[in-house]
Amino acid sequence: MFDFSRENIDLIKADLKEKLPKKRYEHTLGVAYTSAALAMRYGEDIVKAELAGVLHDVAKGEKVSKLKDNMDGFIDPYTDRSYVALVSDKAPQILHAIYAPFLARKNYNIEDKDILSAIRWHTTGKKDMSMLEKIVFVADYIEPNRKQLPGLDEIRKLAFEDITKATGRIANLTIEYLSSQDMYIDKFTYELRDEEV
Repeated sequence: MFDFSRENIDLIKADLKEKLPKKRYEHTLGVAYTSAALAMRYGEDIVKAELAGVLHDVAKGEKVSKLKDNMDGFIDPYTDRSYVALVSDKAPQILHAIYAPFLARKNYNIEDKDILSAIRWHTTGKKDMSMLEKIVFVADYIEPNRKQLPGLDEIRKLAFEDITKATGRIANLTIEYLSSQDMYIDKFTYELRDEEV
């Protein structure tokens, strides 16, 4: 079981600093910081939010081919194998979110279901998200190091006013962008968008 102390969180950060590319690590710190700030705003556990932010891209440093190979022996507790196969084929960039809870457990002894679920859903979102899931999903989009995206300033403001509306707005913008690029749009992102329309 993970000891939620500052020292242990700092040890995870130090380990990720060695494993992640510099820009990805800076993004990770930005998401952790923003997650903690949003947790303060919405009365959530600040340490859990920060830790989920730190771990959200734990699998991002892995090669897609390695993730695919490792997924053979991994059962995602949130989705079925046919979905994982579809994502592997159509949108391998989503694999890191599916695999992240496994690595968080294996490498850092994280067993907290709230944290594991928040890092699982940080990329696509889903309907009926918990507050911690919303926090990490939104923090990933609005963190200070994020390059300027359409509507980003509006969403940053909205995130601290009504996080549920912010999640829906992010889902909508994501769908619009992926559609304009003729890219795969995840079913969970559609469900999140439709829930908030």
